[in-house]
Amino acid sequence: MPAEDYISVTERKKRLLRLENEIKEKLKEHIPRSRNLELVILKCHLLVEFMFNQYIDLIAHTEGVIESERFTFKQKETLMHMLGFPSDPVFFPTVDLLNSIRNAVAHTLTIDRKKIDHLIRINSEVPEDAKRLTDNQRATALKQITTFLCGQMLGVIRGVHQVQFMNVEEKGEQGGAPDRQ
Repeated sequence: MPAEDYISVTERKKRLLRLENEIKEKLKEHIPRSRNLELVILKCHLLVEFMFNQYIDLIAHTEGVIESERFTFKQKETLMHMLGFPSDPVFFPTVDLLNSIRNAVAHTLTIDRKKIDHLIRINSEVPEDAKRLTDNQRATALKQITTFLCGQMLGVIRGVHQVQFMNVEEKGEQGGAPDRQ
């Protein structure tokens, strides 16, 4: 790839700062106060997918990869894994369930409450608390889980960038093409 396709470390720092502010605003604005479970499911899915896009864009060493293609949610999840998102016994099953729940709402207009409860259970410190939930409780839990997932992705992006920033500062470089080791 041509060197001009690579993003400098300075530009990555700027993008990371913008993302930190943007995700805070998006979570505040788009995690609906509504208890409408369908709306909460759709908004939560969109926010997680937004963070998938950000992860891919900020971790990949080339610009615009995610914008130039029309990847599915599952393909983006796979790209994240390929780009080094840490294996997590809860993260990937959670986003798979969220995607399945969202697809049911979007394509059949049905809500699979058993799947939602399962998603909540695998993210709960006390799984027994995820029984006999009301839709309001489900909506609240989905919002909390989504906020956590987005924070988890942002944390991984920060960590990767901190390592890159330190490496560049040690070498006295301004960015450019990454070292291939």
